[in-house]
Amino acid sequence: MSEIDWQEPFCGGGGNACLQLGLHAHGTPHLRETDRPGEILTTTPTALAALITTARRGDLDQLRRSR
Repeated sequence: MSEIDWQEPFCGGGGNACLQLGLHAHGTPHLRETDRPGEILTTTPTALAALITTARRGDLDQLRRSR
């Protein structure tokens, strides 16, 4: 995989739930959690925009991650 330019992580809550957005040189967006940097989600700009819009509306607030 070519180089991904990772942005500063966004950490919500107590600072242990950090998410990073990375962009490939071709503009392909990627997401990862800082505690699992090897697990990368590749998406499209349209799908990422829909995710951000949904999160901003609060439609994902009821979701909790279980480990």
